[in-house]
Amino acid sequence: MQVKQYNHKLIQKALKRYKYNDDINQEKANEDFFYRYSFFTKGKKIKKDLNNLYIVLEGAPNCNHIAAKNLLFQGNDECWKFFERTAHFFAYGYEGGSFPFIDPIGPLLNYALYVERIDLIELLLTKAAADLERDEYKNNKEYIKQRVYPSTYLIHFLIEKLGILNPVKDKVMQYGDGLGIYERIVDEWDHQFNEIDDEYWDSLCEYHLNGIGVTGTKWKDEELIDFGLVPIELINLFKVRKKLGLDVPVIKHELFSTPMAVYPTIPTGYSSDLDVKFQLVERTMKDAKIYTFEEIVEQLKEEHGENADLFY
Repeated sequence: MQVKQYNHKLIQKALKRYKYNDDINQEKANEDFFYRYSFFTKGKKIKKDLNNLYIVLEGAPNCNHIAAKNLLFQGNDECWKFFERTAHFFAYGYEGGSFPFIDPIGPLLNYALYVERIDLIELLLTKAAADLERDEYKNNKEYIKQRVYPSTYLIHFLIEKLGILNPVKDKVMQYGDGLGIYERIVDEWDHQFNEIDDEYWDSLCEYHLNGIGVTGTKWKDEELIDFGLVPIELINLFKVRKKLGLDVPVIKHELFSTPMAVYPTIPTGYSSDLDVKFQLVERTMKDAKIYTFEEIVEQLKEEHGENADLFY
């Protein structure tokens, strides 16, 4: 597949670094996933760490978000199943306390909103509420004075605008330095976005490109690294506007001429009930028993029929 040439230097850097045109070796991805699963179920770990087994889900990127982004760039509609799997795996893989600070849940909420999984948003907010009640938030200066990315505030704002009960937004807003570049979105939410100058929308695209890890490795350079070249935070902004019957702007920046800036196809076709990897973990937790992929496939075919469209 011939890659279109882009003029923007940061888009060029992203394409070179993240190699979106590369194929994902699914056989190797399956092996990596099962290796991780085996590590967490080896010996006495299956009894000791069974409740934490969901952590297996978020540690195999070639099975979720890397595959999703590569397939999207390559124009393969199978990408949408992988995007929803990413949201599903991230939400279930989030363990209270493993992400003790506020920011890491932001990308997870964005992925869930991107594929319109309100149930996953609610699950994540419940876990975040428990995290914010930790003693560290009351007694530890590192927590009390923590920095918070502007995009983290933005996703909580969008969730609230959708009418989803958000028990943590007010607490989150007490930390960090505020909305930063996104403040204008909040201030002008009830106005016509089409009347906002192109320069502002261009600045948001530039902000995205400067936050995906191609300009450096400092905290500010990696705000949106989980999204890569996909401007998920901006697409989510426009999706919420559309759902509320509000206008959205036409973005002229080159970022939105890439295949990564298209809106997701909903429904994606993903089903966790037919996801072999998710069911491997889910059934291990339920039955306290180690399984192989082959055993899970056999069970799923017995339950859903030989011709079931299983997802690997």
